[in-house]
Parts: sequence; structure tokens; C-alpha cells
Amino acid sequence: MAPPATRGWSLSQLWRDDDEEMANKKDDDIGLPRHSRHSDHWQAAPKSSLHWTAVLRLIVYAGALFMLAYGLFRIIGPAPEHQAGSKGSSGSQQAVSKAAAETSRTYNGPLKLPHLGKSLQAIMSETSGRLQKNRNVLFAAASLQSAALLLPMACQMAMERQNYVHFALMSRSDVPMKELLAVNGLDKGCPLIVHDARPDHSTTATESRMALSVARAFYFMGAYMHPQAIIIDSSSTEEKYFLSGVRDEIQAMQAALIELPERPGNRFSWLSKLDASALAAWNEVSFDILIHAPHHGTGNLKRLLRSLARADLAGVSPPHLTIELPTIIEGDLSSFLGGYQWPPKVPAGAPRPRLLSLRHRIPRQKLSEEESSVRFLESFWPIKPSHSHVLVLSPHTEVTPQFFHYVKYSLLQRRYSEIATRQDWQTKLFGISFSAPTTYLDGNREFVPPKPLEGQESGAKDTPFLWQAPSSDAILIMGDKWVELHGYVSQLLDKRHAWSTTPDLLAKKEVSKKYPAWLEYTLQLSRLRGYVTLYPTQQTADSVVGIHNDLHDVPEEYEDEATSGQDSANLFADVFDPASQVDMLATLPHGGELPLLYRMPWLTWDGQETQDSSIREAAAKYKEAFRSQVGQCKDEGPEAFQAPDPYARDLFCFAKGV
Repeated sequence: MAPPATRGWSLSQLWRDDDEEMANKKDDDIGLPRHSRHSDHWQAAPKSSLHWTAVLRLIVYAGALFMLAYGLFRIIGPAPEHQAGSKGSSGSQQAVSKAAAETSRTYNGPLKLPHLGKSLQAIMSETSGRLQKNRNVLFAAASLQSAALLLPMACQMAMERQNYVHFALMSRSDVPMKELLAVNGLDKGCPLIVHDARPDHSTTATESRMALSVARAFYFMGAYMHPQAIIIDSSSTEEKYFLSGVRDEIQAMQAALIELPERPGNRFSWLSKLDASALAAWNEVSFDILIHAPHHGTGNLKRLLRSLARADLAGVSPPHLTIELPTIIEGDLSSFLGGYQWPPKVPAGAPRPRLLSLRHRIPRQKLSEEESSVRFLESFWPIKPSHSHVLVLSPHTEVTPQFFHYVKYSLLQRRYSEIATRQDWQTKLFGISFSAPTTYLDGNREFVPPKPLEGQESGAKDTPFLWQAPSSDAILIMGDKWVELHGYVSQLLDKRHAWSTTPDLLAKKEVSKKYPAWLEYTLQLSRLRGYVTLYPTQQTADSVVGIHNDLHDVPEEYEDEATSGQDSANLFADVFDPASQVDMLATLPHGGELPLLYRMPWLTWDGQETQDSSIREAAAKYKEAFRSQVGQCKDEGPEAFQAPDPYARDLFCFAKGV
């Protein structure tokens, strides 16, 4: 359970009057373990009584130093009066102060962290700090400017009551912690746990000693806190010694390092909504982008690619982008792709990664349904199915600058959060759609979105929902579901080649030919497994992605069957604004929360409102019929059903068994 509003402050002992007494205790008194990798620097100076000759020697040295300093002052003399003007004097004094500060940073003696031990000892039992898996999240900073950026974010996350949120200061500054927090608007009402991780002699220590102190502080916080994620400011505002120290020590810690770019407060306000489990997967999760270019016309594709280049990728590892090109590449598209850069931006001086792949098939006759689906599924394969996913974008989509932020926010929350893991959502969720449907899968009936469940209205006129029917416009398909779909289609096509007639179960095509052929197979698998796709409200969808119908793309495999009536029905004025300033979080209930999956409506594949249990029951019946008619599994009852296979092999029976 999250800590009460004032518990965090009492844990850190920040507001007690005995801070100074505790600050003077040595490491041995605090009881912190040794840092074995830096043991030479960690030992305290030995105690010994000073001999009277040593005292006399010190007096002589002090006198000599005084005479030397006095002589230098006589030689250099005071600054000339003509340099004492307002601007010149100020600049000169700043330069002298900076030079003096750099010159004075020469202390490299034994290293101690006099304030850290007490706060770390206080949190161990309260926050399960000794356990590898817990709910601790750590914000850390050295620069006071970086601290000013991170402290409001840390406080906001703490106010969400999902995590134990910590903030550690590793600055050279000797500003009191109470003063730093007060200046940044934090008081006892913020349930934030603070740690003063500054070393002794921080104002005069060398850069290498400060970097070592950062590494040592993280070592101790790792041992006593085991943070699931460490959040820092990685911009030029932050101190170099801090970035060096944390990146050195993070290799030995089992924690995700989240490096925020400039202006994180506005761009990463959704970060505070994630729990420790979701944040722990920050650097493990990846997704590729897959786009199949239309057979004719290039306007849609170029519009989509330009919008992707404008989207904010900060905090998101640039995804690999694969574009499946048509048989004939028009000249303007070839020229456009020749100058297209992906990813669009890289740090100055860094090598540009090659994350764009173009695939051009050998010219031949028009694709069939089967060939089109095979080509689609061969375009991607996850390296790690549990963490590698694929984002399928139709050429007639366009994204807003905050699109990738919403993708990552949704993925982390829906797949890797504690609630998602506890309720086993990886076995239910096929994918996440970022567009709202306008028609049912038959393409003829206008889609009517469900109303919020009773008690979940929260003032909203519509609600996100779960639908058995997948989308082909803008959908993130989970890596393990892609693997299963690939296995399902490969085995189904193998069976189909031996059929003399199509089984009744698959005789009717349920998905309109306005959609690509692979969507039919995806629907079949969703019905067999009881999988659902998560859809947003129309308002949320409009804030991240637009679906254009002015130049609608007909799938190549169905071009000959498209009618002029169907084409004209798709023409209407687009109202999507790709530069919209509507914050995606403002479209979500309760200040930006993603509603829990069990608190939203569920729809069957044909659009009927239902419940999870009903979908599972229907899936079991459909699977039994499928195994008999399509999988050719004879004389088997429900007890013969195997557990779901990652490659869908349990759905088929062959001559040598399943």
C-alpha cells in the first residue's frame, strides 16, 4: 500500500531537528556496507594522536603559506579602476569566481556520504527496499536546475500513490534540502521520500571524486532501495560528473535508467501515471513500424512519412521502419525516399543509425489474398516476442507529434504494469488500436460505440472499449500474438492446399474487401483464442492519429473488385489537425489515467456487448468446431484440447499427430 501523505518526509528524517547530529556520524556509525569495487577510496582516514613536533611543523607551514599568499597579492595588486564599470566588473568578477571555483576543486581525500545512511536505513522495511522486486522509483539529480525540473515530476508521481517515490540530491551545492524543496514548491503534503546523497567536501572535491561519490551513492541505494527505475535529466543542464557516475554504476544495478530530454515536464507528464513494474520495462520494450505502400499513388504515403518525421521520439528508442513498396515505384516516390531520413534526428556527432528498410518485390501478376497475407506476415519477426512488438500503419494515416508518447504510455500500462501482470492480460490482449472504428468489419454498417459502464461514466460521453475485431489502420500488435498469427496462417494455408471444398466454418468472408486480406486471418485467430483489441475514444484517437479518406487506398488484392460507389462513399472532408495542441492526457478520464480493462465495455467480433466470460465460452465452442472441420482432428472431445501453443499448433491435427 502506498505511504500516507506525510510518511515519506518522516522516513527521510528531513524535518527533524537532529539532522546535524546525524550528519556528523561516520560511515561505520551508519552501518553501510563497503563498496567492494571502490574499496580503496572508501576507507576513512586513520585516527592517530598528533605529536607536538607535528603541531610545530604545521604552524611553520601555515606561516610560509601566508607569506606566499601575501607576496602574490603584492605582485598582482588590486584590479584597475577602469575595469570596475558595471558590466565589465560583473563579467570580470564572474570569470574570477568561476576560475577560483575550478581552482579550489582539488580535494580528493577519503570519501564519505554523511547524510545518506540514515534515510536509507529508514526505508528498508517500509518500502521493501531489500527485495529485488518492489515499488520503489528513484529520481536523482546533481544540478540544481535539473533538480528543479525533476522535483515537480517526482512529487506528482508520489501523489498518484502507486509507487514509493524517492528523490536523491548529489550536488556540489551546500543548499539545505529543506530550502531546495521549499523553493521548488514542495512541502510536507507531498509524499516524497528524499535523500541527501552529497559527499563530504562536495564544494571543493575534484570531478573524479564527485563521479565516484555518485557511483557509491547509487551502489548503496541499489542495496538498500533496489529501485525499479532511475529517472534523471540527461540534457546539458545536468552535471557531467553525475551522468558519468550513474552510467558507470547502472551496469551493475537491476534497474531501468530513464534519461529525460529537455522540457520533460510537459512532454512526459504521463510518466507519473505509470507504476514501478511498467517503468522497469522502459528500456526492454521495443516496436517496429510496418507500412505497406499502396499499389497506386504516393500522396498518402508521403504524408504519413512526413508526419512520422515530425513526431516527438524523445524517450522512445527510434523504431525500425519497414516500407513494403509496390511492383512499380513512381518517380516522385523514389525521389522522396532518396532524401528521407529515419530516424530524423540524432545527437550531434553521433553516427546515424540505419533504421529504414525498403522492400521491393519482383514484378509479377496482381497479388492474391493468400500472397498478400503471406507477404505481410513475412515483413516482421520479433527478436523477443514478450517485449518486441510491431506497429502497423496504413498509408492513409497521419500522426501527431505526441503519437509515439501515447504508444509507449499505452504499451507500458496495458502490458507491463502490475495490474496487467496480475490479471494476466498478455493472454487476452491481441493489440492496441490508436484509431477509432467508423464501421463494423463488413464495411457497410456505421459503427456505434458503446456507452461507459455503469459507475464508470466520469463525465465522459464515450469510453474506450475492447473489441474482438482487430484493426488495420493503426494498431500495435503484441509480439507473441504476431508469432501465433504467423504459425496459424502457415498451417492453415498448408491445410487449404489439400482441400477439395472449403469447410463451412470458413466459407463466408466476414471482413470487407475494403480492408487488407490479412485482417480476415487475424479475426479468425481472435475468435479462436478469445483475444480482444483495445480501442480508444474518438477524442483520444483524434489527438494522436488521423485517418484520411480523400485518397483511400484499396488493397491491391481487391483492386479489380472495388466499385465506384464504394470509392465515392469514402470521400468526405477531413477534419483531422496534425498540429493539434490537444494534450492526449486531457482526453482521458481522471486527469490522464488509462481506465482498467475490466472497467470498460467488451464487444464480440460482430459488435454485441458482452463480458469476458462469454467471449471465452464462445471461443471454446469455435475452437472445437475449427479443430474438427479445419484442423481435421477426429474423434476428440474437449478433454483432448491442448493448452494454447505459441505457434497455434494445437489448432491443427496432421497425419503424424498434432
